[in-house]
Amino acid sequence: MANKDYYKILGVEKGASADEIKSAYRRLAKKYHPDINPSEEAANKFKDINEAYEVLGDDKKRANYDQFGSADGPQFSGNASGGFGDFFSGGAGGFGDIFSDIFSAFGGGGRERVMEKGEDILLNMTLSFEEACFGVEKNVSFSKIEKCPSCKGTGAKNGKEFTTCPDCRGTGRVRFQQNTMFGTTIREAGCTRCNATGKIIKQKCEDCSGKGYKKITKMVKVKVPAGIDDGQTIRLRGEGNAPIRDGVSGDLNIRISVTPHKILTRKGNDIYLDLYIPFTQALLGTKIEIPTLKGPYILTIPELTASGTVMRLKNKGVKFLNKESYGDMLVSIKAEPPKSLDKNLKKSLEELDAKIDPRVYTKYQNFLSKK
Repeated sequence: MANKDYYKILGVEKGASADEIKSAYRRLAKKYHPDINPSEEAANKFKDINEAYEVLGDDKKRANYDQFGSADGPQFSGNASGGFGDFFSGGAGGFGDIFSDIFSAFGGGGRERVMEKGEDILLNMTLSFEEACFGVEKNVSFSKIEKCPSCKGTGAKNGKEFTTCPDCRGTGRVRFQQNTMFGTTIREAGCTRCNATGKIIKQKCEDCSGKGYKKITKMVKVKVPAGIDDGQTIRLRGEGNAPIRDGVSGDLNIRISVTPHKILTRKGNDIYLDLYIPFTQALLGTKIEIPTLKGPYILTIPELTASGTVMRLKNKGVKFLNKESYGDMLVSIKAEPPKSLDKNLKKSLEELDAKIDPRVYTKYQNFLSKK
């Protein structure tokens, strides 16, 4: 999914203040809300506006978006439970406060219309090492709650056999007076007559038995981006459960697990290989074929290569998320001695050792001089 220009969606400059962003969101949300502008185009616009404010209305997500083009920053998704839920919770600056202002302006004699977010769905997906590095498309099947298409989520036959609840006047909320030791207070709660739906059903929908929603099995195609790592989460917005009442659907969060490679390991976007070679090849130099993400590669090991030497192969690592750049591959040379020595081999090594001038072992000689 292409990155959206959230600043353009809200009609503000990139350097806009938090108050300017909040004001722009309020204005657009009133204009395009389905209760005021009941059209498919307005509904899509309203969804984009909500998505834009979810990011730009949060300082951390906005900073990530400005720097990386994604609210989740360099990690594809760091928090499966994030998203609209934080804003609908009613925290300061979130959708809860803003919708309170919006819906007090119309409908229900000043009462607020309650906007809900459906529950998120969490799935696990296992990828091979190569699939995570190169990206892959996979079909995922899962169960979810969806608004009944027969009654359009109303619970009434044909979506028409209902009337507006007279107690809450369609808002799903009622206010009542309560006397406490601190005095009289005005409280608000869900309307018990209509079960907080705002509707009195005259004849139930046969497909959903008047619930307005039903459980279905759905399959979606998930595009896993190249470079995703173990433990990260892919979020498909709006593919979660539908809300029981008015609102937006939750998200489908897919947590990624990556199976290890046989010999390669990954740290961030770099690939590591411990390459064990006979100590004689480390002394004499050699060429050896090694596996890389881009296919076999002939690695040249110079003579007199010390064990522990790390050779860096540029751009042979993992692709960065949402970027056309790659990490490196780091090959650590491990000079391996023979597992055992017979008498003849040991004698040959002793003769060789006697022929080598001790002064060529510079680091060893430096150690001896400092003892």
